[in-house]
Amino acid sequence: MNPTERFLTHLLDCALRGRAPDGALAGQVDWPALFTLAQAHKVDAMLLDPICLLPDTLRPPANVLAAWQENAMLTVMGQVFIVEQLHALLGAFEAAGVKAVALKGVALKMLYPQPDLRTMSDADLLVAEASFEAANSVMISQGYALVEREPAVNVYQGPDGLRVELHSRLFDKTAYGFLSRLDEASLFPLSLAERVPVHGGEAWVFPPKEHALFMLCHMAKHMITTGFGLRQTLDFMLFAEANANLMDWPAFWQAAAGLGLAPFAAALLALGVTYFSLPAGPWANGAPDASPDAAQGLLEDLIDAGVFGNRTEERRRSAAVVYRAYDTDDADTGRVRRALFPSASSLKAPYLYARRHPALLPVAWLHRLARYGWELLTGKARRKDAAAGMQIADARLILLKQLGLRDDQPS
Repeated sequence: MNPTERFLTHLLDCALRGRAPDGALAGQVDWPALFTLAQAHKVDAMLLDPICLLPDTLRPPANVLAAWQENAMLTVMGQVFIVEQLHALLGAFEAAGVKAVALKGVALKMLYPQPDLRTMSDADLLVAEASFEAANSVMISQGYALVEREPAVNVYQGPDGLRVELHSRLFDKTAYGFLSRLDEASLFPLSLAERVPVHGGEAWVFPPKEHALFMLCHMAKHMITTGFGLRQTLDFMLFAEANANLMDWPAFWQAAAGLGLAPFAAALLALGVTYFSLPAGPWANGAPDASPDAAQGLLEDLIDAGVFGNRTEERRRSAAVVYRAYDTDDADTGRVRRALFPSASSLKAPYLYARRHPALLPVAWLHRLARYGWELLTGKARRKDAAAGMQIADARLILLKQLGLRDDQPS
């Protein structure tokens, strides 16, 4: 990590623990770069309080600090509005007799000293498959417009800006990796969900063990593609700390091991201990030893990724290569074949028509090749992005193996 990245982790630790930053570290920081990096992780508003505890001579330049303060104010106002919209929608589900389980977001905000500084840009809700049509009727009745449809997920845009992903299933089951071993009905039964206080009201949420396993699976799914950034790492760490004495940790680790995710979870929590003052506790009961090299590599990958790996164009280009090559030892043939001819289930916009109509998959392949070829012809910058994306993918495949997320053989 460079000094600016190291100071980002330090500021996050200070923000979570209510401490003043180390002024000696502040003197080495590129403040505009730090502001941009914090925005890429959606944690910039969270860092403002510890920054303001620095002596005047060590604070960001006036123009950077003013932009930071304005952005923090807009963040808080926006978060209050989003949470109000979500609770209004959850109330409509309750009135219609539809049990909608809140995932992430609003269910995690209360883990933070200032909940509205833990940002959420959309809401994920899970309903029973038998209730999916009724749930969609509720969405329409509340003025939400269907903007995207994927297997078991409808995406809506609200009249006041809230984006909602309505799920009847949490994950697409695939033939490879931990997803091939995932039995949702067993691990995440909706019958276990409890109505509990969350930020801004009440919501149905999973009990701690199931919620922790869902967060772990969600991070692992994104780790296999682009990565997921620091915010979800903090969520998981704070959740483990808050529920240290409230859940069966040996059972959690046993379930994580059954999915092949225990080394990944151990590395995440090791980062919490090393960088974010996570105290030792019952959460370690049953945990495997974390590889220091894997944990450090994970941190560097998280910082580079930004939220869901969208920080750079090179990062986005690496995603397809990693997703289609991580489960094979044939690094050349397998990687190229999977990159050129992906399965319909792995396609994203604008190729979703092949997911809805599998017969159009060859058309989508040609569409992708033509689009990518045009991009390569438009200039050196994009060709350089493509080469850099392949380099990132190669490094990430090695890291996935260190974290136990690459099986090398179909399960």
